[in-house]
Amino acid sequence: MTDYELIRLLLSRFFNYENYEEGIKNARNAIFKNPTTSEDWKRIVTEIRTHNLEAGQPLSLVHDGANQVLNENSDAEAYVWLEKMIKNVEREDEVVEKY
Repeated sequence: MTDYELIRLLLSRFFNYENYEEGIKNARNAIFKNPTTSEDWKRIVTEIRTHNLEAGQPLSLVHDGANQVLNENSDAEAYVWLEKMIKNVEREDEVVEKY
């Protein structure tokens, strides 16, 4: 499975049919409780933070994978959303900053 497919799978699983806050909480729980999901998460974080996705993929991940609306339809804003999602999932105080 490619990194893109892995990220898309995670976003679809936790965000596609959930509101943002619920998706964050469910992702946290899965990463904490499941060793495979935890390992996948590390790979996902690395791929997003290095901005190695092909042009158009970040936007597709947020729009199609996570079913989330962005103010500006660009890869740059999609990376902002993806990085905020990582920050929220990894927060230890369980607060979810809205996007």
